[in-house]
Amino acid sequence: MPAPPAPRRPPHERRPRRHHGARPGHPAGQPPHEHPPAPRPRRRLRPHRGTPARRYGQGLTISGNADQIHLQRQAPLLEEFVRRGGRVLVNGHIVRPFLPGLTPWRALDHRGPADLVITPVTPHPVFEGVDPAELLYRTGVPGTPTGEELTRVGVAGFYGRGYQTHLPEGATVLNGIGPHALPVDVVHPLGRGQVMVHAGNDLLSFCDPDRSTRHLGPRLLAWLEGTL
Repeated sequence: MPAPPAPRRPPHERRPRRHHGARPGHPAGQPPHEHPPAPRPRRRLRPHRGTPARRYGQGLTISGNADQIHLQRQAPLLEEFVRRGGRVLVNGHIVRPFLPGLTPWRALDHRGPADLVITPVTPHPVFEGVDPAELLYRTGVPGTPTGEELTRVGVAGFYGRGYQTHLPEGATVLNGIGPHALPVDVVHPLGRGQVMVHAGNDLLSFCDPDRSTRHLGPRLLAWLEGTL
């Protein structure tokens, strides 16, 4: 005769069922989503060693939306990168300087496009051939208006609404903003490298294929690589 089945344990003695997909160390019987994974740590910048950075064609562009508190924590590595020959494009409004030579941003008192006009100050290959009006005005209409039409339908203020204060020694103002041509685009040396600062929305966002700004992006990348 076949052996009788083993008696079932009373409910209070049964082991809890392991939830499908539970990870080691996760409490049995509870779905994994009740214990979210720990946040991933931020990656630290690695210091550059050996040959100067520009010989490798290395550059760094920092968005205006970057976390300046975090960048301040990485300041020694950023400074070492530039001093060894790297090039950095810094966009946005500097509130917490994270590199030598960066200074706080100051807003302009503006009431119209004339208060935000962009004026070339010192020639630079990145901005060669760029019409300042096509930096000043942005449009959302179809087509690519230029000249008087661009002035009529365009909106000013996207390129910049303020300027940099207390420029470091050796700094060169590339473009000015407002009736007094206050510094909105500046470049200054740092060790064997260079830092370019644009006090406005990300400079690479102003590359329009059907305007004079179409070469702005490739020239910026070439400058970051050290070939311009």
